[in-house]
Amino acid sequence: MSAEELMAAVEPVRRHHRPGEVTVNTVLAAYLRAADLRPQGRTWEVAVEAFRARGDFAWAVEAALKTGDEGHLRPPKSWPDSMLSRPTLTQATPLVGERLSAGPLDWHPQRFEPGAIQGAGAKKLLGTPHVSMEELLVRETAQNSWDARTGDRPVEFVLNLRNLAPEVVSVLRRSVFTGSASGTRIGEALAAPQPRAIEISDRGTVGLGGPVRNDQAIPPGSVTHFIDLIFNIGATKSDMTSGGTYGFGKSVAYMVSEVGAIIVWSRCRTDRGPEDRLIASAIGDVFEMSGSRYTGRHWWGRDVGGRPEPLVGPVAAQMGRNIFAKPFVGDELGTSILILAPELGAPGPDDDAAVLTEAVLANLWPKLLADDTGMVPMDIRIQIDGVDRPIPDPAEHPVLSGAVGCLRAVRSVQAGAEPFPTLFPVEVREIRRYNEVLGHLALTKYPVDPKAAEEEHGRDVTLMRSGAELVVRRLRRAALGEPGFQWAGVFKPVPALDPVFARSEPPAHDDWSPASLQDKKQRSQVKLALQRVQEEADRFLEPHLSARSANASASAAGVGDRLAGLMAGSSGSAPTKARSPGPTGGSRSARATAQLVGSAWAEIGRPGWTRTLVTVRLVGGPPAGSSVDLQIGIGTDGGTERSLDPHYVQDGGWVGLDTNGPIHMAPGERRDYFFDSSDDVAVDVHARVVGGNGAS
Repeated sequence: MSAEELMAAVEPVRRHHRPGEVTVNTVLAAYLRAADLRPQGRTWEVAVEAFRARGDFAWAVEAALKTGDEGHLRPPKSWPDSMLSRPTLTQATPLVGERLSAGPLDWHPQRFEPGAIQGAGAKKLLGTPHVSMEELLVRETAQNSWDARTGDRPVEFVLNLRNLAPEVVSVLRRSVFTGSASGTRIGEALAAPQPRAIEISDRGTVGLGGPVRNDQAIPPGSVTHFIDLIFNIGATKSDMTSGGTYGFGKSVAYMVSEVGAIIVWSRCRTDRGPEDRLIASAIGDVFEMSGSRYTGRHWWGRDVGGRPEPLVGPVAAQMGRNIFAKPFVGDELGTSILILAPELGAPGPDDDAAVLTEAVLANLWPKLLADDTGMVPMDIRIQIDGVDRPIPDPAEHPVLSGAVGCLRAVRSVQAGAEPFPTLFPVEVREIRRYNEVLGHLALTKYPVDPKAAEEEHGRDVTLMRSGAELVVRRLRRAALGEPGFQWAGVFKPVPALDPVFARSEPPAHDDWSPASLQDKKQRSQVKLALQRVQEEADRFLEPHLSARSANASASAAGVGDRLAGLMAGSSGSAPTKARSPGPTGGSRSARATAQLVGSAWAEIGRPGWTRTLVTVRLVGGPPAGSSVDLQIGIGTDGGTERSLDPHYVQDGGWVGLDTNGPIHMAPGERRDYFFDSSDDVAVDVHARVVGGNGAS
């Protein structure tokens, strides 16, 4: 069942639907509750089997009503008639009159009338986002694509930076952007020596369905995707599958265009099969023409009854193929948006691609990770003229790898599943309001990339919605006061509170704002969640920031076969309750301390094993030096097992010295130590001063 059909099906029983993501199971449960049945036990089993057989919620409820009774029972009289019918599909647009024309598009500038908003105002509705324009573009378009997913395959999401070919420019000049387009600079953009565009497309989505006009009554149960994106300002999604509300966010596409112009080609399912729709739109300056004032909003489509409509059917499909690089294959559904003359602040396509890649990694990295079924939710690609540019794996990213481990840990906890193995120990804490669990926060520390600047080290908590798993924002806290290590955290509310957190988001979906909520309890839930997350993160950091002793400790672990080094980040030991970390090295003083200041990893040609190299530095102490010892052990929940099992850990010793015992080091001197370990265990590394002016 498509997302469009599912959202139509839930409408009659929405008051019986529990807060959270809309799925076949949650909708079926709502239908059962509406019939005064509990979605559990034999009743649930029968309903599920009946739905699988016919794909009809009402039929499934009828089957459940007969459970344990030989008689045929009808649904209660309290059921609305709409519950007994199939979800309403988009009605096909009648191809009559002006809609049959295959000629150039008609220009329709919007006149001022009561309630009309001028173009400049439409662009400002996003407010002042916390993220850059390119990040906002990636966030908003990806979110709309994710919300429109069908669920039967990964969402294909492509950002293609294009140099428009002469034949495409000719089509845009002669057949699309007709009329004077006053208040815009579209003509200038198309007259450039090499016009550029960003083509953003999704597949595996439902397309822009529903009516093509916003001035007529909406059929019961119908979606309004097309008119919400193309015509309406500030339209709010009523479904609970989305990353938030949309309508304002669509203006980012116009803001990225230097001339405020876009073209939209979509294919949706209707009661008569797939239907292509194509329309162009622009937001420019207010202007006057023939004695009338115009808002600066423009559409190019078909003028039907004095109102703009999209090009529909075969003529729309042909126009789309003439303009867009990515066609629709077979009965494929989805949407493509061409942004004319994009301005991303970079000097050329390669730089723009790099900017978009960073935006994808920063905001969409959870969508690049396989879910519990092994499927990657989104197939995200960045292209230059149709050629893919590589996107690094977040699990191997020097900063994001820590957040990846945290997200996987939270996923496991909230799903009640076995902990996902992570490279370094991950601590998952419940965030509560009194006795109510608001969400889960995962925290971890992991090695830094020795090549990365200090400002590139991980030191924040990523906030994201539970269902959508789209990054809302990052809470920056203090850096980890432990040489060679960084930290990361991820917080997700429990699924039941997802709608509450969504309602607190501003139009750009880049924050949670408790003050925006009218309900006092909901305001308290979001406010306390943010407060508790910061407090728990600071509490996690405190031992590492304040400890000053003679010992330096760190926790390491084996890596998966796929990694050449842990600095890239990966997976290993399971989430555990955090052990009290050993004290870290202190500041320079007369007292000698041993510090772990670096680490590196490499595969050794033995499947499932990794070689770890750690660097130890002696700080302070007498000029003659001190004796330094390094011990390794297998990490357990209760501490460290010092007796090494050679089946899991093999001690190598000090590099170049052929010993694994204490060695003499001068103040400031560095020495390397190595060991080999199985990826199945976590390894604790502990350096200490055992002679000179240090503690024994």
